[in-house]
Amino acid sequence: MNATVETANAQFTVHEYASSDASPLRYGKLVNKENPETGSPMLYIPGLGGSVKGALGFLSLLLGTFSPIIAPDLRGYGLNPLEKPLHSASCHLPDLEAFHAATRLDKLSNITLCGISLGAALSTHLAVAHPQRYQRVALMAPAFAAHPEMFPLGYQLKNIFNRVLSGTEHKIHLPYGIEALTRNPAVLNDPQYRDTPPIDLTIDYLLSVKGINQQALAKTKQLTLPTLVIVPGCDLVCDPRAMRQGYANIPESTPKLLKDYPDLYHDVFFEAEYPQIARDLLEWAK
Repeated sequence: MNATVETANAQFTVHEYASSDASPLRYGKLVNKENPETGSPMLYIPGLGGSVKGALGFLSLLLGTFSPIIAPDLRGYGLNPLEKPLHSASCHLPDLEAFHAATRLDKLSNITLCGISLGAALSTHLAVAHPQRYQRVALMAPAFAAHPEMFPLGYQLKNIFNRVLSGTEHKIHLPYGIEALTRNPAVLNDPQYRDTPPIDLTIDYLLSVKGINQQALAKTKQLTLPTLVIVPGCDLVCDPRAMRQGYANIPESTPKLLKDYPDLYHDVFFEAEYPQIARDLLEWAK
């Protein structure tokens, strides 16, 4: 499957690759039409429930420096919907490894790795496992820990109990909608997002995601690449304290920068301030 969307300075196309189990998955590719190969490519990894299409406004602001920007949506979301919910998040890292191999991404140099939420946690795993692949890593609202007020212990225990009673097919709705992701009226009033039903996920999958995120937080102690951490201070979904802890964990010998946006919600690319985040990222990348 290939699709093309063009804007004033950007061309966005959708392509396929063979995943870790040889099933087809899709990824997006965004290029600067005037300068498709700037010599500074970016790998962008969306988060749980997200898609590269939701970040195109932000990513297009980076095209003066980064092109191509290549973005594999995670299995089950965005460009890669599934008929049945996943029971484990263990496929995501192998899928990303298969993506590297299938797209020959490793042949490129000076790759900036960028991820948001779960994508930032996965980026942490990749940056620690393969520091030679990347030049730097940007972690946007990294999902190192769920927000305790959104996912209280009682909520977790209730769903684990229901999982024991109902079996592996037990599904739950995430306890939040678009209003917990952004305070931007333009997004909140957009039918594309306002009328989107809650995501159905299995408790097994969510517990697997929790494990990946906890491991990523621990692995921040091993980061050696120059690292940018973006913290939305009013995040209602992921815990900003864990994001700051992840930043503190990064060794002092590693070049690092923390940018705290005290008023922003979790999906920083939906917030009206996303152009400022783009400017801060570009300034950091210099």
